[in-house]
Amino acid sequence: MLANFLKAAGICCCLFLLSACDSGDEAPKKPITPVRTQAIISQNLTKDVRYTATIEANSQVNLSFKVTGYVTSLLQEKDASGKDRPVQSGDIVAKNTVLAIVDDKDAANNTKQAGAQVATAQANLNKANEDYKRAQELYKSNSMTAPDYDAAKQEYETAVASLSSAKAAQKSAENDQKDYNLKAPIHGVIIQRNVDVGSLVSPSVVGFVIADTETVKIAFGVPDTMASTLKLGQNQSFTTQSIPDRIFSGTITEISAAADTNTRVFDVEVTAKNEDSSLKVGMIAALNVAKSSATQTAALIPLSAVVAAKDSKEGYAVFVTTSDGSKTIAKLTDVELGQVYGNNIAVLKGVEPSDQIIVSGATLVTDGEQVSIIP
Repeated sequence: MLANFLKAAGICCCLFLLSACDSGDEAPKKPITPVRTQAIISQNLTKDVRYTATIEANSQVNLSFKVTGYVTSLLQEKDASGKDRPVQSGDIVAKNTVLAIVDDKDAANNTKQAGAQVATAQANLNKANEDYKRAQELYKSNSMTAPDYDAAKQEYETAVASLSSAKAAQKSAENDQKDYNLKAPIHGVIIQRNVDVGSLVSPSVVGFVIADTETVKIAFGVPDTMASTLKLGQNQSFTTQSIPDRIFSGTITEISAAADTNTRVFDVEVTAKNEDSSLKVGMIAALNVAKSSATQTAALIPLSAVVAAKDSKEGYAVFVTTSDGSKTIAKLTDVELGQVYGNNIAVLKGVEPSDQIIVSGATLVTDGEQVSIIP
């Protein structure tokens, strides 16, 4: 009888242990994932093509010296502390401002010598003029022979010619001396300075590069299919990565008549005002050029709704919510995507206008999973 009791007790213990083990192995249920959904947006969009362009100066001059010699001085500007410093890249200079001076001692001596020759020629002319006037009076009173009168007249005419030649030489010497001053030919900004005080320069040396940037040009190329849609005077907006929160505008001022033989594109220039100098030469600009005046209707969804396709590494999909009784189920649906428009992207195939797309939490759910829609 005791043996039967012990046997029964052992069976009960085993059943209790098995029950305890089964209770411990039961996995907790995954909480329902909260998501946000949004209806597909249908919007009329202009067919635009995006181009990258380079910002160029309206005009740019490589300023070379006319003479050979050593630079003795440079234009001085004020630095942040108020001290004088040589003109440098980024400084704005007015037209005809002297940027650099080359040693002009020899030219100055030539100018002085030419001035002395003018003075001598003027004195000779004054004497010849007096002699000629006197000869005229004497010749009228028959007190001078014709050969003497002709000699006085010839001396006067020679003196006039000598003075004219001396003045021309003086003017040439003065102009030569001015060539030792290198002046800005336009009002603009210094792009580059290549010389310092003491530099030996010659007519082949580019001392400065100066550019007019009060207006700038945005240069880019388009294929023949786009060239026909562009017109001179047409307004065109553009942006830059350097100033991403600002939209600039300009006008198409040049469209090349022939395509480049190498690239097969037509060069286009947009001219824009740059009064605040925010646009710098060499910046990269981006333009959306309208392909045509017609618009197309596109189904748009946020970029955050797009996930990888289940069966294709290169494909894309979205989660569409469906109802299963009282439950809301996330259904993975393959889609074909189009062009990006800001934070949205066009969907060409795979969804219907009435579908609700998961736009927040799409990366946290799986196909067929129950979800909870939150506002």
